[in-house]
Order: sequence, then C-alpha cells, then structure tokens
Amino acid sequence: MTEKKTLRREKNESSALTDRLRREVERPGTTRDTLELWLVEEKGFNRDDAGALSRSICRKLIGGAFPAITEMELMLTEDCNQRCDYCFVEGKNQFNRMSWKVARKAVDFLLRESRDEPAVKILYFGGEPMLEFDLIKKVTLYAEAEGRKTGKKVRFDMTTNGTLFDEDKTAFLARHRIRFLLSIDGDRSTHDRHRRSLDGESSYEKITRTLGLMKKYQPWLGARMTAHPDTVGRIYDNVLHLASLGINHFLIGPATGIEWTDRGLDAYRDQMIKVIGWLKEQLAAGRHFRVSTLEENFETMGNRRHVWGCRAGRHSVTVNSRGEIYPCSKMLGVEGLKGILPLGDLDEGITEIYNRLVLCGMVPVEREKCEKCRWAVYCMGGCYATNYQATGSAFRPDPMECRLKERTVAIIRAADRILGPKYFKKFFKHSAPPRSDEFFSVGGQK
Repeated sequence: MTEKKTLRREKNESSALTDRLRREVERPGTTRDTLELWLVEEKGFNRDDAGALSRSICRKLIGGAFPAITEMELMLTEDCNQRCDYCFVEGKNQFNRMSWKVARKAVDFLLRESRDEPAVKILYFGGEPMLEFDLIKKVTLYAEAEGRKTGKKVRFDMTTNGTLFDEDKTAFLARHRIRFLLSIDGDRSTHDRHRRSLDGESSYEKITRTLGLMKKYQPWLGARMTAHPDTVGRIYDNVLHLASLGINHFLIGPATGIEWTDRGLDAYRDQMIKVIGWLKEQLAAGRHFRVSTLEENFETMGNRRHVWGCRAGRHSVTVNSRGEIYPCSKMLGVEGLKGILPLGDLDEGITEIYNRLVLCGMVPVEREKCEKCRWAVYCMGGCYATNYQATGSAFRPDPMECRLKERTVAIIRAADRILGPKYFKKFFKHSAPPRSDEFFSVGGQK
C-alpha cells in the first residue's frame, strides 16, 4: 500500500509539473534559456537536470507538436547593387555574407526538420543573391545530393533584381530548375524612380538588356511589381509594357512602410480593375498570363477569422548569414537587420519557444480590433513585419493594411464579376505556368 501511495504521489507530482511546464512555455518571451532558469529558481532543479529537461522539451515540441519545416529562405548576403527606397531589407551592407559552413548547416537543418515530407524548397534571397553566385552553385549541388540520399525532392526559387545575369549563370539556373522572380516595376520612368543602381546607371536598362537571355532559358517569367504613391496610376500601362517584354506572371502590390492616402489606395483598386479587363481579353485569346492578386475569390478568402498570419515560422523559416533563424526575410529585414521574433540558430535549433508557438497559432493572440472588423473573415491579420513597423507589435494590424484590405476585397469582387468563377476556371488552365519539365529550356532554345 505504501508503495502504491508513493507511485500515486510521484505520478501526481509529475502531472502537476507537466501542467506548470505547459503554462510556462506559453508565457510571452519564453525561450529554452528562460525555461531552464525557471526550473532552477522556481522548481529547485540543479543546472544540469534543468538544462537536460529544457532541451528535451524543445526537441519534443519540434519533433511532434510543431509542424514540419519545408521551406527555407537563405539570406546569402546583406549586400545589394541597388538601393531601392522602399526595400524592406534595412541596413544593407557589404560585410555580412553567408559562409559555406553556414549554408551547409542550413540545408541539413531543412532536410532534418522537414521530417517525413517528400519535398522541400530553398529560396535564394538577399540583398541581391546573384552577388553570391558561387555559393548558390555549391548549395544547389549539395542540397540535390543530400536530397537524393534522404529521398526528398528539393526545389529552388530565387528573388532577384535581374541585373547580374549572363549566359553561364542563366544556363546553370535552368539546368538545376532554379526558378527566379524578377523585381521590376514597369517602364523605365516607373522602375528607375525608386529602384536606383549604386553605380548611377539605369537599373531598368540593366535588367531589360538581359530579358532575352532570361526568356531563352526560363520562358515563363514572373515580375514582382511594387506600386508607389507616385507610380500607382500607371499599374495598368506598366502591366501592358512588361507583357510586351515577355513577362507572363504578375505579382502586384503597394509598397509597405510608407504613407498611403485613400486617394492613392483608390487608384490602386481602379488600376487593378483595369488589369482584370485586360486579363480577360488575354485569356479569351488563349494567351498565357497570370496575375496572382486575382487568383483568390471569396470562397478561398472566406472564414479566415480563426487564422492569423502566413506560413512564416510555421512551415517556412529564414536563415541569415550568421546562421540565425527567423520566421521570414521581411521580419529579419526590419530594425536594421536586427529582426523580430527570432526562432533560434542552426547550432541549437529552435529555442525561442513562445515565438514559434504563437507563429504556429498554438497559443491565443489578442485580436480585439480584428474581431470587430467587417473584413475579418477575409483577412489573416496583415504582415507581421509591416504591422511591427507601423504599430510596434507584429500582432497589431497596420492601419494602412486595413484600409488596403477594403480595396483588395473590391478588386476580388470585380474579378468575380468580370471574369466569373466558371469563366476563370475554364481559362485558368491556359494562364497557369508550364509543368516543371516545361518551365525551363535547358538547351537554351526558345
């Protein structure tokens, strides 16, 4: 009987400690280190046992409770050959470049933390990633080899300003299926207004002089078009201009972190509705184009009240040149590249417990303003980084983003009306990019 009572008491004590630990890890600011300190100071553990238990808790969360990480942005460099005035990567410099050692660890981390998932994706980012092309080659070959060993398919993407391409580099990207997205805002006057080269040359001229080469190896080209208050009235004209240059896919959005008037946001809405009319004509003629902003409808946007945020910190992370892990490049880019909501590093893994819990939606976040918003069912709470820059909190929405959401809803309504759900589904197969085996022309033929 005494033995049974002892076992029962130990079980109760263990259960009580488990409950306390569960509450402790959900406290804002909890990391592996603060958890270890709490075990020592509050629960009387010695330092070794407390360290072992805190590490065990992190491994338990990472291995089961947290979702698998399947996507990773590698910030290969904090340097860039341009200084775009609306870029979210603050504090660019020529000093912090990712070493091969850090890059290799990052690939190993992704393959390990993706667990049983059959495919992973690596996004080359910066700064301007093409400044570190030799590292891109090493990472690509290593990731492909390690992926084969583990039975995982590794896909590669890259966001680039497109000014540093040549035949050999572009051919390598095509051979290894590295899809690149161009940052180009429109015609020369629009693009050069806010995307300035360090050497004083026209960045528009630099990118357009190699567009033919890019199309030669990657026939399906996407453009990230950023609208500014003084260029927003030219979105429609710029879409037509870029389409004439061979751009197939458009990701269009207003610059964040700057002031927008209601008049400017209305102009964005009106310009996007004009783009809808153009897209309808192109699809009806069997021409291949996509505009990502228009690919949502009320069916896919609806019932988001229970969802906060994007994939950042859930299924996707960013690694900087020092091997530190952040939820995404935009959150890393703020505060002069000090970043917000860090997650850990490649040596220790995910150690910022509370940050990962909240990003994964595993602890409640106060959303009083969002709950009262008329657009709540269509919204995911805004971009964490943009929110932080505007309000000082990643979880308190940027008022400009709230005003933008109203226009976005109007754009989607117009797309539903002009294209029509059945019409859009009918022609979407013509606007979709080629299959992966047709996306590139590895032999260099158009």
